[in-house]
Amino acid sequence: MISFVKEDDTIQYAYSEIGKHHVDLCSENQDSVYVGKVCDETYCLVVADGVSSCKYAKIGSEATIDTIRSLSLKIHNNEINIDDKDTIKRFIVQDWKKHFDESWNDYGTTINFVIWSRGTVLIGQIGDGLIIGRTDENLFLLTDMDENYSVETYALAEVVLKSSIQLILRKNVSSLVAIAMTDGIGKEINMESISEFQKYFVDLVKNKDEELRNNEVESWMSQLKLKNDDDKTIGLMILEGKA
Repeated sequence: MISFVKEDDTIQYAYSEIGKHHVDLCSENQDSVYVGKVCDETYCLVVADGVSSCKYAKIGSEATIDTIRSLSLKIHNNEINIDDKDTIKRFIVQDWKKHFDESWNDYGTTINFVIWSRGTVLIGQIGDGLIIGRTDENLFLLTDMDENYSVETYALAEVVLKSSIQLILRKNVSSLVAIAMTDGIGKEINMESISEFQKYFVDLVKNKDEELRNNEVESWMSQLKLKNDDDKTIGLMILEGKA
């Protein structure tokens, strides 16, 4: 799946493909992604990775899209104060759980998201994956992965530790570049060259024509397939001159 939207001063891009592991199991891609406008002056980027050991992982990852879109609307409508991190953490967990009757561990998913609303940016992560970008000239990075990468990770499930929900808040932001990806991509990126990767990927999506962009991304994914058999999903959101 590839999507690309360029309108006004925004670029919204998403790529997702199933990994060999799920192909061999005759399963589906457990990742979900959304990049887009929620309402006037509010956009969000969400990348979720359903935990493969969970029975309904795809449904769980899809539910996060709805949860973060709902959170974005509530922030936009001043129903939730974007400064109130504890309320935001509770909302994410409680709203996600409302999608299912019970047995939340059957729907486990990690989540990486970015919300831009009226010049304020909220960046969040539960579990693994990678978010990188900048607000104006200020860089940001969230990752739960390191050199000793393990298959164990935090996730949205029956029990979610408050401390496992990472949030970053940036205010008075006039331009935003945000890239979020699941661990099928993120764990293969060299953290020492993360800035160069960001510049490369933004230039590729922003300035190259569709055929060149698609060919280069697909070639990159082919190389990643040789390194791991996970599903691979990445989203990019660029907002310029919005404040």
